[in-house]
Amino acid sequence: MKIASLTFLFALCLSTVVKAQSTDFKDYKVVYSQGFNKDKSTDDFEFSDASKWLISKNGKPGRSLKCLGAGDYTSAHAGPSIVAVLKNIELKDFVIEMDVVQNGKDFNLLDFCIFFDIVDTSQYCYAQIAGKADKDSHNVFMVNNDKPKRLGKVNGDGVIWRIKDWHQLRIERSTFTKTIKVYFDEELVLDVPDESNNKGLIGFGSTNSAIKIDNLKVSAPAYETISKTIF
Repeated sequence: MKIASLTFLFALCLSTVVKAQSTDFKDYKVVYSQGFNKDKSTDDFEFSDASKWLISKNGKPGRSLKCLGAGDYTSAHAGPSIVAVLKNIELKDFVIEMDVVQNGKDFNLLDFCIFFDIVDTSQYCYAQIAGKADKDSHNVFMVNNDKPKRLGKVNGDGVIWRIKDWHQLRIERSTFTKTIKVYFDEELVLDVPDESNNKGLIGFGSTNSAIKIDNLKVSAPAYETISKTIF
């Protein structure tokens, strides 16, 4: 009888855990998706330097959004200088997925940034997925009228960006679990506590890398439509 009771309790706990894991994003719906197959796809975004962004013929598959590298824009607070902001959609909780390829020279620091909680050029957050990890890179950062503030512990290793190879990125932001998780080719590479309850626009970019983006998908339990200019 005691064994049966313990078995039942174990099964109940296991069921609860599985249910929690499988329903984390059950209320999320796709609020935006983009394959960048048309030239006018860029109309959905505002760029820090629009002259550096274009639609490329080589995507995964089909066409993609291409950035030629850093332009004339310089962040006022030493943040990333290559930024594309998705217009009109303000989010708090979200999952962002996309394919990314490094398309330029093999610099010492190859990286990709996913921006969120964007209010203006002086207030935003970003997750940086970088080829090396130290106190200033490969982490989640907040810019609040000052230089970027690291939110997580210093990581031991960055990721391996292979030039010309497509990589799958995914970021999960939950104000319920108070976490920000970033996956690189399905491997969890950043897991950072997030005590904020902010919302804002989202975007992507880099500190210095030439990049391509394809198959962008944004999911969320809710969103607000706003009209504002960042740059």
